[in-house]
Amino acid sequence: MEEARRNNNRERKEFDKKSLPVRRVAKVTKGGKRLRFSTVVVVGDHNGRVGVGLGRGADVKSAVEKGERLATKAAKSIQLIGDTIPHEVVCKKGAAIVMLRPARPGTGVIAGSSVRTVLELAGVVNVYGKILGTQEVNANAYCTFEALKSLRSGRVLRKMSKMRARIDLKSEMDKEKKAKEDAKRSKKREEKKDTKRTAKVSRRK
Repeated sequence: MEEARRNNNRERKEFDKKSLPVRRVAKVTKGGKRLRFSTVVVVGDHNGRVGVGLGRGADVKSAVEKGERLATKAAKSIQLIGDTIPHEVVCKKGAAIVMLRPARPGTGVIAGSSVRTVLELAGVVNVYGKILGTQEVNANAYCTFEALKSLRSGRVLRKMSKMRARIDLKSEMDKEKKAKEDAKRSKKREEKKDTKRTAKVSRRK
């Protein structure tokens, strides 16, 4: 038990933490109102490792400590190219949609809200970030974390090039097939209309 505690303390010291705005939740019970606090904590070592965790507690301190513990446990190593990300990525998680794009040296972190917090603690120095979905702070933090986890290095992307070419070819073939089916359907509709017209003319005669 003592060794596990020492290891946890070492991991916490390795990471810097930053908590997002604390929320107070009031639950009305028979005995009165019960107050609890929740906050999302972001931890990172500014060198490619970052984690996000949601902590809840009876007071602010316990909520932050729990969030830090969960974020440290969920911390992942992300793949970076120098001081930026290897490629553009758009991630959707619930109502949150975040786009990240690599930037040239000297650009800095162009992002706002919790997206900037996650990127800075992850060690991304030059990057463009854009919130395309909801403005909810906690959701955008988790969405940015998922986007960073989905990054792949150039070597992996080169291996995936053939697979992407196959997917593009299949999508083009599906589009052509759909266009042919639509043309056949429109032709059948015209033929039905012609038959109805000829039937009406013959009845009149």
